Amino acid sequence: MLIDWGIPTVLYRNNPLADNGEANQKAVVSVGQKAAQLLAVLVVFTMFVSLLQYWHGKDFLFFVVLFLVPFCFGWALFARRLKRYATIAFRRWKERTKGLVNYFFMFLGAGLFVEKLSHSSLLDVLAGWFHTGTEHAVWLYAMIAAYFFVTSFIGFHPLVSLTLLMPLLKPIISLVPTVPLSIVLICCSLSTVMHSPYNISVSLLADELGVNPYRVGRWNISLAIAYMAEIGVAVVARMLFHR
Repeated sequence: MLIDWGIPTVLYRNNPLADNGEANQKAVVSVGQKAAQLLAVLVVFTMFVSLLQYWHGKDFLFFVVLFLVPFCFGWALFARRLKRYATIAFRRWKERTKGLVNYFFMFLGAGLFVEKLSHSSLLDVLAGWFHTGTEHAVWLYAMIAAYFFVTSFIGFHPLVSLTLLMPLLKPIISLVPTVPLSIVLICCSLSTVMHSPYNISVSLLADELGVNPYRVGRWNISLAIAYMAEIGVAVVARMLFHR
């Protein structure tokens, strides 16, 4: 994130900004308040869903999908913006759902493919590669990064990729440091948000720009690879200095 923020700062540092004085200051304060409100909403919603998951033992995403809309209406009622929220939400819902029918069939096909893949012998081959990588941590982390990179381009959601990967890593978890491995898994899976053409953020952005999702992914590949490489360097450095 710091690299992503720093690059535009360097590239556009010579571009002057219009000085509107008090108007700019009020805009900054307004944005800060809205960001704080958004952060509070996310924290409350995450805690609420986590508690439900703990009490009922169901999947986290199950409760996210089940309670997202009711929670939003409840928060709008709490903020005294229920009528405005309902109007905007209904209008956006009608606009956004017109082009989502294709995504239904795409995810349905991807789900069937993943289900069949989990019973194939390909996973046994990958398990052998990952077991070999336990002798060299750098090689193991590079394989994990390559795994998420490749699967993101063939339609796997990072959660699906992680679900298929965990049984492969289970026999070797006791042989590698847990904290660095967890950091690599989290960061490599999150990096797919930047470039995966099947990720919902990239797909929606491509739809807004009127371009192919693979083109949007191609624009962000270098940043995603740099992000994964920086994480690998940081983890290896930590292992070297904490032996």
